[in-house]
Amino acid sequence: MPELPQSARFWMICRRPAGPNSKTEPRQRYSSFADAERAAEKLAAQNDAEFTILETVAVARPTDQSFGSLL
Repeated sequence: MPELPQSARFWMICRRPAGPNSKTEPRQRYSSFADAERAAEKLAAQNDAEFTILETVAVARPTDQSFGSLL
């Protein structure tokens, strides 16, 4: 899986997962870490809950080769 160049990366935020079955449903992309951080801080204050900032670092494409199996 090729790594994304810095210019192609983006950030999203979601409520911090509380357990293995928690749903994280990020819905908005941010073009900078600073924008995502401000939004996460605002949501955390409004909801009295922790929020996580997610960053894309790679994209899996249908043409990528698999180098192993979990089975």
